[in-house]
Amino acid sequence: MLKLNAQIEIDAPADEVWQKLAKLDDVQHWVESVKSSHYSSGQTEGVGAQRICEVDGFGTLHETITDWQDGKALTYGVEGMPRIVRKAESTWSVEAITPEKTRVTVQSELETRYGVFGAMFAKSMMKPQLTRFLQSALTSFKDFTEHSTDAHEPNSAPLHAQVA
Repeated sequence: MLKLNAQIEIDAPADEVWQKLAKLDDVQHWVESVKSSHYSSGQTEGVGAQRICEVDGFGTLHETITDWQDGKALTYGVEGMPRIVRKAESTWSVEAITPEKTRVTVQSELETRYGVFGAMFAKSMMKPQLTRFLQSALTSFKDFTEHSTDAHEPNSAPLHAQVA
């Protein structure tokens, strides 16, 4: 199993950070490779909420919330990853450091197919790319949170983080 962890500090109150993170269909405003994102059911939060993302390099990903701790953390499973990935799951958590500063942590786990060969491929090829992607996503989320006034009105300035 491949495990990845990344975190960032955001200059905003934890409740504001959570509100932006919990707006699941806004991910295309802060992850450059997500070209579109929308809810795939009437449920927009909590366990069972689903979104569909069109992602450069991956195609269509279906994400379903599997754990929701309101104001604190959300976990989602991902379907539609490359065939080598048997299971993918990410947890995003929000923790107040001070009243005006928040730590956001991402923990992702990928379970691969094909035994030792799949595990070696994941470690050598996927881990570096996914680590860069997570770091870039966090930096972009920080920019989005600190510089947008409303989740529906992202800052028109380009984000400085890009996926390498």
